[in-house]
Amino acid sequence: MKKALMSLLAFSMVFLLFVPNSLAGSRIGNQIVDLAFKYDYAPYVWGGTSTHGFDCSGYTQYVYDKAGIDLPRTSRSQYGEGDYVSRSNLQPGDLVFFGNPVWHVGIYIGNNKMISAENPSDDITVASLTGYWDRNYRGAKRVADVGVSSSSLPTGSYHDLDSDHWSADAVSSLSKQGIIDGYDGDLFKPKNDVTRAEAAKMLADALDLDNGHGSSFDDVSSSHWASDYIEAAADEGYISGYENGDFKPDQSITRAEIASIFARAFDLNSSGSNQFSDISSSHWAYDHIKALSANDITEGYEDGTFRVNNEATRSEFAVFLYRAL
Repeated sequence: MKKALMSLLAFSMVFLLFVPNSLAGSRIGNQIVDLAFKYDYAPYVWGGTSTHGFDCSGYTQYVYDKAGIDLPRTSRSQYGEGDYVSRSNLQPGDLVFFGNPVWHVGIYIGNNKMISAENPSDDITVASLTGYWDRNYRGAKRVADVGVSSSSLPTGSYHDLDSDHWSADAVSSLSKQGIIDGYDGDLFKPKNDVTRAEAAKMLADALDLDNGHGSSFDDVSSSHWASDYIEAAADEGYISGYENGDFKPDQSITRAEIASIFARAFDLNSSGSNQFSDISSSHWAYDHIKALSANDITEGYEDGTFRVNNEATRSEFAVFLYRAL
């Protein structure tokens, strides 16, 4: 189920790039869909209104509240909110209702699909508005522009990153320094991967490197948005490419690659013993990973592994960089 949800999320975000540029369909609608998937791990619980378990209207109420929009508690009362939307004009973030009288509500995500709390034997579910749901479709409401302030959150705060999140302090600090940016709608997207280009940009900003010029890599043209940052870090010897001369700027960066970059950029000492069970002394990044551990930049995972080939998330990179600084 999780792999399916992540695939659908990726598709929905591509689809969202092409919806009309209205308030509900762009900034707020995108935000609501992102938030809906953030809590897709929660189980179905009758009467549930928290991440420990949701029923359908408890889930929509919780997601909309995170976007700064108040909804009443039940699906029938939610159907009384907002403006009616024809099925042909549905946009991501709209509420879709089922039954007469209404007995179910979900959040439209695009491509004739919704996400909702519906199945007592599963967590939050994505479903097509066909078959059973098509037969029971009642209507849709757009309430995304109700009670929404046009002002942004304070710098360093994001709708999808709670203050008690393990990376919140690091993200907030780096954001206030202008090293890390969020996305439209005050979202941070903590689980998104970090690309090698993004890593170079954040490193260059953190160390206040002078922009480089030209390119040392065959696949980074001068027109690439990160070319100056990549070249600046390369000039200092902090980053390097691959044997074929490529840098692969749009490829997600691995935890081992981050260790290698940080060990050079921050001149980290690799003294001490290796504490990770999944790294041998023959691994190319062995000393660099030891250096991260020796300098309290990483503690690895609870099972004693470092997971060298895992692609780093935005939260992980933020914490590594914050501790290194």
